[in-house]
Amino acid sequence: MISIFNDIFKIRKEERWMALIVLLVIVALNGLFIARLSPLFMQEGFGPYWKVFMREFHLSGYDPLTYLGVTDWGTVYNVYRHPLLAFFIWPLFLINAMLSALTGVNCVQYVVALPLVAASLYSYLFTYRIMREFFLLPKGDATLLSAYYFSMAYILLSVIVPDHFTISMFLLLLTVYVSGRCIHAGRQLSGWQTALLFVVTAGVTLSNGIKTYLSALLVNGRSFFRWRHLLLGVLLPAALIWGFSRWEYRTYVWPKEQQRAAAKAKKAEERQRFMASLSVDERQKAEEKQQKRNQVLARQAAKTGKPMKKVGFLSWTDTTTPRLKTAYENLFGEAIQFHQQHFLGDTLVFRPVFVRYDWAISYVVEGIIVLLFIVGLWVGRRNRVLWLALSYFVFDMGIHLVLGFGINEIFIMAPHWLFVVPFATAALFHRLQGTPRQMLRLLTAVLSIYLLLYNGVQLVDFLLSPINATL
Repeated sequence: MISIFNDIFKIRKEERWMALIVLLVIVALNGLFIARLSPLFMQEGFGPYWKVFMREFHLSGYDPLTYLGVTDWGTVYNVYRHPLLAFFIWPLFLINAMLSALTGVNCVQYVVALPLVAASLYSYLFTYRIMREFFLLPKGDATLLSAYYFSMAYILLSVIVPDHFTISMFLLLLTVYVSGRCIHAGRQLSGWQTALLFVVTAGVTLSNGIKTYLSALLVNGRSFFRWRHLLLGVLLPAALIWGFSRWEYRTYVWPKEQQRAAAKAKKAEERQRFMASLSVDERQKAEEKQQKRNQVLARQAAKTGKPMKKVGFLSWTDTTTPRLKTAYENLFGEAIQFHQQHFLGDTLVFRPVFVRYDWAISYVVEGIIVLLFIVGLWVGRRNRVLWLALSYFVFDMGIHLVLGFGINEIFIMAPHWLFVVPFATAALFHRLQGTPRQMLRLLTAVLSIYLLLYNGVQLVDFLLSPINATL
């Protein structure tokens, strides 16, 4: 079973020049991103500038919590959705602390960029290998489809996002690749291998762990339910993750919540005393100001839709946001092609939930990409690796489109599932021969160039724009 993982991170001879070019592009984009935000980190003491940073950090709905955690370590993520992520970044915190002590400035951008660059590069390489080994494409077609994938908006953006999504994409593609090697070698994932993949993937994002179990089910078949595999590979690691999340919440989160509640109550009392000390006119102006703030909060809350319940996990659901419009404007829209208006705006701040494209051609391109995806799913219906990737997509659509979790910014979750689109197109490449294949190759090349230019120009223009680094 060791051979399934053997040389998995070794860059092969045929990949070297391609890997070098991809690496240079990724490093260049990260360099631009670092340069854009670096004025905020050059100040003496990053802490006072965190509010300024949050004001200037506009990268769609992505959060810069990793920057905060690596600067001043703590459980900055939701411990139930990302149970181990804070501990995964702890070594980065130590490295940053050492570098900051030596240089006198916060080096968090450079420290966080290193795993982002590595994860992005290997995400590309795993995409390429999946095309080569499991869809049996020649080198040229596999390279084309890998470039096609990375020219899509929120995949291109993912290489600079200081959030968990790039790491999740890397881990999910790694899981697909390892599972594919098992399928083609006629082997199964053992209990400890399933457990290891689950802990790593679910530790970053809990939903990724479900996808690991889907992979093990499709690889092992009925053997997935054998008591030894079910106990060691499924029940035990799931119980450990849940128990650890509960401990993490009680140890790190609950005390802080109590402190915040006490501080909020104290602030409310102080405000009451302050309001009582004001004159009638001053009190009226203060109330009008507070009313405007409440209206802003109400507009933001309206964008999240109505949940099934207002407590527990169901508080994250959404029953009212239109699904069809979500599908063509955000799911297969913004995730693949940036909208020109409200570029990288945060839905929970200023960006509307739905933005229309300025050009009709954008909808034509979207229609072609979706058509290739659907046809590819049909012709590749016997490919188990495609079914495996499709199971990830179906699961995500269940939680996003059915339950409505994160539906108002569904496009930021694209690194979790969008790879199924080029995989389905790869199945179509494999089926076609002769002139039809040449035509498909030309069409995919045109789509890739268009997406790379359309998305790349907007992204680079954004990265070159100045920010306001004053308090």
